[in-house]
Amino acid sequence: MSVLHTPRIVLPALSPALAAHLAALRPGGFAPSVALEAEARAALPAYARALAPLPEPQVSALVEEFAEMLNAGVVNPLPGVALHLRCGALAAACATVPALAWNAVSVRRALVAFTFFPSAAQLVTLLEEQCGMARVTHGRLRLLVAEADQRVLRAQAQERRWALWEQQHAPQPVYNPVDNVDCMKNQP
Repeated sequence: MSVLHTPRIVLPALSPALAAHLAALRPGGFAPSVALEAEARAALPAYARALAPLPEPQVSALVEEFAEMLNAGVVNPLPGVALHLRCGALAAACATVPALAWNAVSVRRALVAFTFFPSAAQLVTLLEEQCGMARVTHGRLRLLVAEADQRVLRAQAQERRWALWEQQHAPQPVYNPVDNVDCMKNQP
């Protein structure tokens, strides 16, 4: 699997402050600074793209390259027809593997990990392990952004409730028939 044929997925580097905040993130905790929230919002789409699966034709091409390289490095290399059939099975099994997993590091890990040609399940497990920390970071970024959105919605709802309360409890002019004048009086 040459580096030229693999998709180039680069995750944004998170600032040390955001990384520390994500490491200590607890649902319902303190709100992050506006700068951290903005950085999290900016990084979230890149993580979502990296963890999305690739289109099926691209997965098939990558699996063929991956399998050829792996076939060259195992004790029991498969002959042409068997390798082609195995590639079909691997492509079906790897259809949901994130784009982030398809890189040269995965090939090196597979060559070191497998003495014999792996099953589809073994290969998918190895590829999914490559994305573990990215999945955790993506989940925490989503949580941070969702909580920030909820805080904004709660603040807006509170402002609407205050406006409604003020409107309902505002002083109302009342006609005073004794003095024949309008006067301001709060309604109980």
